[in-house]
Amino acid sequence: MIGILSALSLAAPQVAVLPLAWAAIAAPAGVSPSQAHGAVECAGVSAAGSPSEGVPRADQRTTAAIFTELERLSIGRQQPGVGAPWSRVQALVDGLIQGLLQGLGQEPQTGLSEDPAVARLFTDLAISATAAQRLDLVQACERLLSARDGQESRSRLLRAQILILEPVIAATGGRGPIARRATALYEEIALEVTHPETGEAPPFMRRSRLRLERLRIGAPMPRFVARDTAGNELRSAQLEGEVLVLRFWDESSPASLAAHRADEAWVREFWDAPFDLFGVARSEDREAYLRQLEAAQFGGVQLFDGPISDALAEALEGYDWGAPGAFGASAEHGAGLRLSNRWGAPTPGSLFVVDARGRIRGRDLSPDVTRSLVRQLIAEEQFRRREQLLEGARSR
Repeated sequence: MIGILSALSLAAPQVAVLPLAWAAIAAPAGVSPSQAHGAVECAGVSAAGSPSEGVPRADQRTTAAIFTELERLSIGRQQPGVGAPWSRVQALVDGLIQGLLQGLGQEPQTGLSEDPAVARLFTDLAISATAAQRLDLVQACERLLSARDGQESRSRLLRAQILILEPVIAATGGRGPIARRATALYEEIALEVTHPETGEAPPFMRRSRLRLERLRIGAPMPRFVARDTAGNELRSAQLEGEVLVLRFWDESSPASLAAHRADEAWVREFWDAPFDLFGVARSEDREAYLRQLEAAQFGGVQLFDGPISDALAEALEGYDWGAPGAFGASAEHGAGLRLSNRWGAPTPGSLFVVDARGRIRGRDLSPDVTRSLVRQLIAEEQFRRREQLLEGARSR
C-alpha cells in the first residue's frame, strides 16, 4: 500500500527546511548570503520591510544582494510560521525593481542576468502565496515590462505573469473580485502574446489554457504511468481510494525544493489515514535524479518522470486525453505519456490536491489551506468507508 511506503519517511533524519546551499544556488557572483543582508540595509530597506529615509541610488552590486535576499525569503516562506511577512517581500521587490530599472543599459558587474533570473524569482515567490500576493507579483513584473523592448526579455516576464495568474483563476473558476481581476490581466497578456494576423499563441500560453481547461477543479486527474525510486511501476488507477497531494519540483527552483521538504509534515500528520504525498520531478538522468533525492531526503513517494519504456508507453495507447505534444511536449514515442506532460508540464512548485475518487479538488494552495482541504477529504473518504462497511453488514 502506498500509504505504508509514505510512512517510511518518518524514519528519515529531519533536516532543516532551509539549507544554506539552496540559497547559495542563486547567489550572484561576488555576493555571499551573509553579505546580502547588510547590502539590503544599505539599499534603503529596513529589517522591518519598509523603505528607509534617503534611499540611495541602487548600484548593481546592491541590486544583486537584494536579489539574493529575496531568493532566501522565497525558500524560507515555504515553512509555515517561519517566513518573513509579505510587507518585507514587497519592500525588497520594490528595491530590486528600482535597481534593475536604474541599471538598464549598464554593463553587468555582478553576474546577475536579470531577465531570466528575475522571472524565475517571481514564480518562486508565488509558491504558497495567496491570490492577492500573486497579483502583487504580477504588478511588479508589469513595472519591468514597461521598460523592456526586447522580445525575448518581454516573453520571459509575460510567461512569468501567466504562470502566477493561472492558479488564481483555476482555484475559483474566475469568481470573486480578485479572480475577476486576475482573469482580466490574464486575457490582456494572452492578447499581447498572440500573433495579430495568424492568431497563434506561444507554447507557454497554449499549455496554460489547456491546464485551465483540463485540470480545473472537479475534473478527473490525468491517467499516467510512472516509476518510483526503486524502479517499481506505479499507475494512477492504483491510487483510487486515497487522498493525494502531488508536488512538482525541479532543481532549478530552490523554493520548489523547500516547499516539498515542508510537505513531509503531512506524511507525519496523516500517516494512518488514506493519504499519499507524491513528489514529481522531470529528469533525463535517473542516476543524477537519485543523487538529488539522497541529498534532499524528501518525505512521501518520489516519482521519476523521465523517459519511459515502449512497454509502459503501450500500456496507455488508445487513451484519448491528448496526443503526445498536446501540451507542447515532444512528439516522440511515449513523450506525451510522461506524468508531467499529462499534467500540462506544471511550473516547479505546483501543487495539486486530489480526492479519493480521483478528482482534482485544489491547486497551488497555501500550506494551511492545503492541510484543511486534505483533512476534509480524508474525513469524507473515511465516512464513505464506514458507510460501506455498515451497508455490507446490513446486507448479510
